[in-house]
Amino acid sequence: MKSSAHPRVIERGILTSAYKREIRRNALETRRESLSKIKRTFQNQHEKFQSKAAAVLQVAFFALAIVFFLL
Repeated sequence: MKSSAHPRVIERGILTSAYKREIRRNALETRRESLSKIKRTFQNQHEKFQSKAAAVLQVAFFALAIVFFLL
């Protein structure tokens, strides 16, 4: 194993601090992308549900208007 000493940091093994920083940064970016993807999916499903509910209500009101008009 490679060992290097720095006044503030002692590193051991093959993973350098630059590599570790890159891995942490990639993990944070992936987490952010995942959260935004989940949020976008939730919003899309919510919008689809709202549009379906609106269509059902419009058809129901139209049917009621026809019934009242024919009576």
